Amino acid sequence: MPNTTFKVTTTSLNEGFQVINKARGKAIVIDEPESFGGTDVGMSPVEALLAGLGSCKCIAGRIFAQKLNIKLHQIEVEVSGNLNTDGFLGDDSVKVGFTDIHAIYHIKADNTEEEINKFVDYVETHCPVGDTLLNPASISFATNVI
Repeated sequence: MPNTTFKVTTTSLNEGFQVINKARGKAIVIDEPESFGGTDVGMSPVEALLAGLGSCKCIAGRIFAQKLNIKLHQIEVEVSGNLNTDGFLGDDSVKVGFTDIHAIYHIKADNTEEEINKFVDYVETHCPVGDTLLNPASISFATNVI
């Protein structure tokens, strides 16, 4: 499946800061917590980014476990990131996005610790979301006034 284009359409101007994201007939609501002016009906955009990264690592783990002879019973990835919201709110001396992101794998498998560590290394090098964060894609934009 080479050169596949993935597309999400995001619509705003719902209650508070809610946005509806649609792809392939599925929808996810992204919002902000009440403490940040939202209605708290969904994850914030930065939480969704972390969720996307953790989800990609889990899915890659499930896909590659058999290939790497990992007898996987459970995989959970806890992802956290540090972000100073002052940058987003206009303080030019502060980075706008995450300064660092950390992932902790919780794995239950019938394998040695060495085999599991090699497996995690493989997952890390084959996670498209992680690769995109480590090696940013070019981003472009256009405006269509309607």
